[in-house]
Amino acid sequence: MQVDSLSSKSGFRASSIKATPIALIGDDPAVDRLTVPTGTEIFRRGEAVRAIHVVQQGFVELSSGPRNRLRYGPGELFFYEDLVDSVEVHSRDAKALTPLALLRLDRVNFLTLIHRHPTLVLDLLERQHARLREQRIDACHFY
Repeated sequence: MQVDSLSSKSGFRASSIKATPIALIGDDPAVDRLTVPTGTEIFRRGEAVRAIHVVQQGFVELSSGPRNRLRYGPGELFFYEDLVDSVEVHSRDAKALTPLALLRLDRVNFLTLIHRHPTLVLDLLERQHARLREQRIDACHFY
């Protein structure tokens, strides 16, 4: 662990390592730990958004149609976009593609976590942009 000294006179030290969104969610006392078998529906399109999910093990697919699917694997959060949207309902179905180990943090506790750790939002945006860049690279364009 790397520690930087802020002041050699005061002796105050702060960690220069920031916690990841997954670590922050996993350490929250209100987090639920779930294990679900292949084929389990995690949530359905149109249902009220109640929580953020983190994949610890396995793969989940989010779908809003046969040609509009997203897959999430170990270490990825889904689907915080719906959680912060003003509509407050899921825009996709979520289904376990494999046996899943999940962390689930309800909406209120997730928003509280963001207030305690505002840089969490920047980390989430960074992950979303990386995912969009990856999708853009993999995309096929037809004219």
